[in-house]
Amino acid sequence: MLVRSKKSKLPKAQDVRQNLEPHILAMFAVPINTFAPEPYELCQPLLFVLQREGDGFIASFFDANIHASGDTQEEAFRNLKSVLLDIFDSLSAEPANRLGPEPRRQLAVLQQFIRKKS
Repeated sequence: MLVRSKKSKLPKAQDVRQNLEPHILAMFAVPINTFAPEPYELCQPLLFVLQREGDGFIASFFDANIHASGDTQEEAFRNLKSVLLDIFDSLSAEPANRLGPEPRRQLAVLQQFIRKKS
């Protein structure tokens, strides 16, 4: 009588994870704690969503409808911080009456979270 061990029938956890990973929609809420070394500070905690998208990642700040992507989680995170500050500076430099409804809304949201250090 041939006896097989259960070990040989069960797939390794790492193999299972690798097979499932592309099919799992993982989303994480991640805080931005600082913009250092840039001369900006947070007025209140800012959370964004980080999720896998194809072979990369997307970081989204849904309140202001601002998104950035990257090949890694860290790259998407850094890119979002950079885009947030670029948009904040760009919209802040324009007279309010020259901004359309969506840019005006984005600026209002960003001003609740970001300010330039004095």
